[in-house]
Amino acid sequence: MHMKDIYITHEKGLEILAPHIADAISDVMSAFPAYKNDYPIKNLGNWSAPDAKTINSQGNLVLHEYKSIDWYIERARARGRYDGRWQTRGQISMDQFFSDLSADPFAKKIPQLSILVVKDDLYANGLNFCLGCTKPNAFVVISTKRFVDNNNHLDIEGFKTVVMHEFGHMIGLTPTGRKNSHEQLGTHCIDDGCIMQQRMDGDFRDITLKRLERKSKGLPPICSDCITAGNQYFQREMINQIQKNAMLSNSGRL
Repeated sequence: MHMKDIYITHEKGLEILAPHIADAISDVMSAFPAYKNDYPIKNLGNWSAPDAKTINSQGNLVLHEYKSIDWYIERARARGRYDGRWQTRGQISMDQFFSDLSADPFAKKIPQLSILVVKDDLYANGLNFCLGCTKPNAFVVISTKRFVDNNNHLDIEGFKTVVMHEFGHMIGLTPTGRKNSHEQLGTHCIDDGCIMQQRMDGDFRDITLKRLERKSKGLPPICSDCITAGNQYFQREMINQIQKNAMLSNSGRL
């Protein structure tokens, strides 16, 4: 049963990362073989609608709301300017992304799980920076900024670990009150070998090494408690879809 597409989107210049993002998501979904085919991964790239932009009477480019990845990024950058974070730290607003993506009319019409990857560093209310943020069962936003060294080299495997981590939040691997977890900027796993741990310093190198070691042994990147929680999420989603289909079918007979 087709449930939802998993959409990969990104800022211009990050095209090379799309296959790595898809691999990261696929590695997590491999822990859920009964549902993996119900959630196909699709790369939309630097998405924009055909009518995403126009030139106004003053000759300026106008980005139309919700119709391009560029519009979302420019809104987050404008909020960063307003908050003084763009000028002082080159940061863009995670809170603005969260607000705009939550209101996305396309996502309300087309059931989806979406991943947006951007270049600039992210900040949020009360946080100096954040690697990424997730709205469960909806979307993920992740920055590559803190995975790029002084030689402009990107730590691909570290980046993939954070993609997996945030995607795990999106599919409910660490719900509030779950056993084998603790509350630290949301609920996180305490299993030493699981990617759903939380690192307050943004350093995911140790977790990445453990993930790669688990992968070499044919093990998933998440622990058994996270797999149990994920299966519960997918089961709920399937039941909801079956009930929705039944209601539509019954309404068609009236």
